[in-house]
Amino acid sequence: MSRILVTGATGNAARHLPAKLLDSGHAVRVLAHIRPADGIDPRAETVVGDLTDAGSIGDALADVDEVFLLTADDGAAAFAKAAAARTGLRRVVLLSSKAVVNNEFDGFDNPIYRKHILAERRIAELAVPTTMLRPGGLASNALRWAPTIRAHNRVQALFPELAAPLLDPEDLAAVAAVVFDSSVDAHRGKTYTLTGPEIVTVAEQVRILAEVLGRSIEFVQLTEDEAREILSRTQPPEFVRNYIPVQRRYLTITPTVHDTVTTLLGRPARSFREWVHANATRFN
Repeated sequence: MSRILVTGATGNAARHLPAKLLDSGHAVRVLAHIRPADGIDPRAETVVGDLTDAGSIGDALADVDEVFLLTADDGAAAFAKAAAARTGLRRVVLLSSKAVVNNEFDGFDNPIYRKHILAERRIAELAVPTTMLRPGGLASNALRWAPTIRAHNRVQALFPELAAPLLDPEDLAAVAAVVFDSSVDAHRGKTYTLTGPEIVTVAEQVRILAEVLGRSIEFVQLTEDEAREILSRTQPPEFVRNYIPVQRRYLTITPTVHDTVTTLLGRPARSFREWVHANATRFN
């Protein structure tokens, strides 16, 4: 079994991965910004570091065989620098985004996705076997509504008709675990586009949340100015400038459901409703 460095485990995307790897017999080291890192399986080793700092990444890579890499804002520049100075690294599994695919976004360039394009290029240039995971929207993105659901039984969003085949992050972790449990050659050079099993609109997500949580949830459609003001409270200006054009672009794209999760896991991908049932307490 391998010693695997997992990044992104303190967020939603990879929070399930350390436990799955540990259950398979791997040794797991988690890179976190702070200690203690909430929600990390206590069986995992936790080290403090920053994905945009090559020095701390180099320290975290000591004695590591394989890496699950979250794409940082620097487009994996610091990781690539640290990894290039290492020998013995057997595999990198990169968490990218399906939005980098040209036939979906026609090369639409913006800072929200640019980092994924750069990360894929930089990791591909390393002399390390690589597997790319390209998820679309995650079901856990609905957690951004949790504060207003808890306080006011209300959801505020810009485009109620915006639709996507939302992926359960636990399925993302399960796919990554399958890759790590397999030989390096089994998934070397592969790129896997990952989605949920069905397309759901924002309005449908709110309806499902209300049904599962057993409460009436009001939907409030934001104006673009209101959305910019809310985003500016937590996001940098460049993100705020590009977010609404990106959402408008998604309105023009017919979402595609991919069967990759089913193919790799041998079971259906979990639906948004199933994700809500599993995470209902996070909205209370």
